[in-house]
Amino acid sequence: MNKLIYILMGIAIAMLLFSCDEEDLDRSKSIFNTSSEPKSEFDKWLTTNYVETYNIDYKYRLEDIESDFSKNLAPADLLQSMRLAKIIKHVWLEAYVEVAGIDFMRKHAPAILHIVGSAAWNGDGTITLGTAEGGLKITLYMTNWLNPKDIENMNKWFFKTMHHEFTHILQQDINYPQEYNLISAEDYRPSGWHNRHELADYASLGFITDYAGSMPVEDITEVTCCYVTFTDEEWNAVFEAAGEQGRAKLNQKVGIMKQYMLEVWKIDMDRLKAVVRRRMNEVIQMELLEPEWLPVPANSRATTKAAFQLLEEQLRGQWAHALEEMDQHPDHCHIHNANLINILQYDNK
Repeated sequence: MNKLIYILMGIAIAMLLFSCDEEDLDRSKSIFNTSSEPKSEFDKWLTTNYVETYNIDYKYRLEDIESDFSKNLAPADLLQSMRLAKIIKHVWLEAYVEVAGIDFMRKHAPAILHIVGSAAWNGDGTITLGTAEGGLKITLYMTNWLNPKDIENMNKWFFKTMHHEFTHILQQDINYPQEYNLISAEDYRPSGWHNRHELADYASLGFITDYAGSMPVEDITEVTCCYVTFTDEEWNAVFEAAGEQGRAKLNQKVGIMKQYMLEVWKIDMDRLKAVVRRRMNEVIQMELLEPEWLPVPANSRATTKAAFQLLEEQLRGQWAHALEEMDQHPDHCHIHNANLINILQYDNK
């Protein structure tokens, strides 16, 4: 009986192997889904202005492999990603090109810019605005909070972060003078820096921001990015609150930072500051959405949302204009229904 079972099993295996050998497999096709979303006009613009110009991959679609698994993150809104791409190019990339040349940015720009919509909340209640990894990748968070008309908030959440993370990229290539670490050596608090809430709390210790008091590498990085993004009023307020000892430390840190940037990278920080501040103020006048970028392709997952966002922006603009007309000519205005949306329109009689 056992011998019969073995014989039958042998026949079955032989038939199985034979059938496998005879099967005509199309080895040119993958068993995985290798199709990709078609390139939009925005993607083509990124290819020209990011990939071909700086060799930067601007990743605005959230990819889990690029994300921090310890955080609950949301993808970036499509229109906000478009706006941020224009802003980064103007305020960050082209600012350094203007001061240090295109070859400098092509050599030192990160290979990947990863754009995330939400904030990255930490366990201690703080927010990570950006990260730089191994000189190759920068992640920027809070894209969905972008307001191109609010220079102050853009400076706080985006401009400063861009220059902060790029400074890390440069430091990871050639480190800053280690004598810097000794200036405030006793006052760094890696896990308690955020408890110094008031300006005088950290300025008196020689820190330009509260986060600068976390560790030396963040200290010199904050000094660098704040030097080019702070207004004169913001910068002077820190020095006034610092007191004599705090000012002495801050001046020593600024001196080392400027010397490092000039001798190692051939960048005059005063010139970079002037260029960055000028470009920051130019953003509010820029056209951040190219007409050909919208509408997005019909087979794109973002089509419906992007269309509604564009419509919302158009209606907000019409509404604001109508309110201005009402203030100027209250007797010539009326409300009527158009496409099921109430829009104030001016009766130009």
